[in-house]
Amino acid sequence: MSVKNDECHGQRAQTQSRAAHKPVSLNDRFGFSPAEFAALNGKSATWGYRRIYRGDVKVIANAGRLLIPRAEVDRFLARAAEYEPQPKSNASSENGGES
Repeated sequence: MSVKNDECHGQRAQTQSRAAHKPVSLNDRFGFSPAEFAALNGKSATWGYRRIYRGDVKVIANAGRLLIPRAEVDRFLARAAEYEPQPKSNASSENGGES
């Protein structure tokens, strides 16, 4: 009995998952990973995780993955306030003049 040498033998069909067909823009998403949440704010992924661990944003933790709902991102951004810098105090004037 001879074995036919087939070049296609062992190759798997290349199919795409349903999620891979068309990427969803960030504006149309209902939830974000911590890294995506941070990217929306122009920050690093570490910044996103720190906001979670501080309790600044609430997450959905399911199947070992953290997901930040769109409503929570909107709530976080709504808390933003305008930056008003405070003038630095002069250390020499606090010490009564020159040392």
